[in-house]
Amino acid sequence: MANNFQVVDWLTMEGLRTLVNKLAVSQYFNTDYNKEFTKEFAVGESVRVKLPQRFKVTSGLGYQPQAIDRRYTTVIVDQILGVHFEWDSVEAALKLERGRDAIKKELLDPAMEQLAQEIDSRAAAWALANTNNVVGALGTTPTSFDIYGQARARLIENACTPGEKGMIVSPQMMRTIVSNNLTTFNPQNEIAKAFREGYYGHAQGFEWDESMSLYSQTAGTWAGAVTVSANGLNSTGDVTSLTVACTTGDTFNAGDVISIAAVNNANPVTRRTTGTLKQVVITQSVVGAASAATLQISPALCGPASPYQNVDALPVLNAALTLFPGTTTPNGKSGINGLALNRDAFALVGVKLEIPKACEMSSQARDPKSGISISFVRMFDPITRKMVNRFDALIGFGNLYPDNCAVRVLSLQ
Repeated sequence: MANNFQVVDWLTMEGLRTLVNKLAVSQYFNTDYNKEFTKEFAVGESVRVKLPQRFKVTSGLGYQPQAIDRRYTTVIVDQILGVHFEWDSVEAALKLERGRDAIKKELLDPAMEQLAQEIDSRAAAWALANTNNVVGALGTTPTSFDIYGQARARLIENACTPGEKGMIVSPQMMRTIVSNNLTTFNPQNEIAKAFREGYYGHAQGFEWDESMSLYSQTAGTWAGAVTVSANGLNSTGDVTSLTVACTTGDTFNAGDVISIAAVNNANPVTRRTTGTLKQVVITQSVVGAASAATLQISPALCGPASPYQNVDALPVLNAALTLFPGTTTPNGKSGINGLALNRDAFALVGVKLEIPKACEMSSQARDPKSGISISFVRMFDPITRKMVNRFDALIGFGNLYPDNCAVRVLSLQ
């Protein structure tokens, strides 16, 4: 059976190439922090990534020192993915494919396709759960480019970093927008893009991909008004949670987006309002009890006193909340969430796994761009007389600047 795997490194290299070319969502994740997990010493499952210090400009000649307030985010590697299979000696003798082409078609392609789909799905789930900006209406498929233009405007208003921006939509979203605006798309001829599955073209400042990795969000249900109920909200510190008055039994779902009356979005550089209410995402599901609930929100709200200001004012007592701004009667509505992403919204890291020497064959390959590493191990089990094969990958995600570099485009399907 050695002829089936003449060069073991070919298995991981070919498998890795196939996997990477099938990624749609995760290609827009930042992979620069892979280097933090390649130290000669064990760094643990999480790494703190420092964010740039922000300062406020003073006026006059007087010396006005500012406190150094370094912020950081955490990238956690905790997701082990694998595709494993085996065959016994009889199957090897009578049924197993021989030759690289047959192995690629019958074994590698199906394994890598499923592994790529899992990586992309997990990336999409992470993006949905951690993206606070939304445009469009939940349960309504966008028919014009204006909605997608709103996504681009939101990125610019929030000081999104320069660079390629991706618009990942569902097949139905793509069908609808293409049928109404076909001539707007500008096809690209770059070889790298020619290999990307689901790639459509360039429009509205985005590279467009269609993907089945996107998730649907079902909004919570509010029986009546929901208002801020906590007294003495911190006027200088970050607001990371909201205590609200609601109806007992109201549901607040993780991934729901809310806005707060009189809390307007502010550009993080100019610190001037963008003229729209700030949107935050609920990060933990909760049900109202005794007419109250505490909502964990992201991003943290930073008022005018903070060098990290992102709103023109902090929430006040009795300020009304709005569920999914832009969606009429959002209670219980569901719909696919498209994603407008710049690579500085989220981090994706891939870590190499230990490769055993006491086995028939093993190899590992790492994609230099995505950082994703695929390992292959093949061993014979003499008890069952089976050849055990396994492809494995270890990955993790983290938030970088989702408030600045990510927008969800609400749709129906």
